Amino acid sequence: MDEKPADGAQKVSLYSINDLKNATDDALAPYLTKLPFPYTFKQSHYYTDVRLAVGYAAVSIAAATFYADWKLGWDATKNYTTAACVLYFILNSFLTLWVWKSEAGKVFVGIREGKQKLTLKSSVKKHVPIYRLKVRYEAPSGKNWVDKEIEGRFSQWFDEAGYLQRAELKKWLANNIEVVGMADPQSKKAIEESIPDEAVQTPIEHHQSPVLETPSSGKGARKARRKA
Repeated sequence: MDEKPADGAQKVSLYSINDLKNATDDALAPYLTKLPFPYTFKQSHYYTDVRLAVGYAAVSIAAATFYADWKLGWDATKNYTTAACVLYFILNSFLTLWVWKSEAGKVFVGIREGKQKLTLKSSVKKHVPIYRLKVRYEAPSGKNWVDKEIEGRFSQWFDEAGYLQRAELKKWLANNIEVVGMADPQSKKAIEESIPDEAVQTPIEHHQSPVLETPSSGKGARKARRKA
């Protein structure tokens, strides 16, 4: 039986790309908001707050309409009910557009003390165990200092039991995002000095096998690389 890690990480199904993605997404903010000063990012909840406000407003309208109809009857409230339905439709349309256009996959928006802004957007493709992270680092003026996309295999930071290895995820972030590497040089140094074995990708067909690759032996992997 697999034991739960000391850091309290939840076990994730290796058969689900979405579960692996969501667990990785959730681990970003706790790390980036605890980087040493002056690199610490304060997470912005602006997009989430707008989504929640619009959602609560739509639910409140529906609840108020139901209560008025129940107390006063249809004839007394039909005009208000019609207006409420139109407003409810508008709010839900706005919410859909907000999630699709404004949030657009954003999993972290953080601002440093100097007003530099870091925005991360994550994405995956069906049946492909690769985590894609679009990185945008902006100056206080709004000028893009960094605008790129990085990729990593879930097997780099999930073990065979399905537990997230936070130290490995930190290494990947520090090695691929310059400002994070400057803030956490130990993680960046660790991945630069290590020579991990290559992972062998196995075909994925209709979730018949876990999406994580099975690491090959070090000697065999190095031999295969030399032949390639």
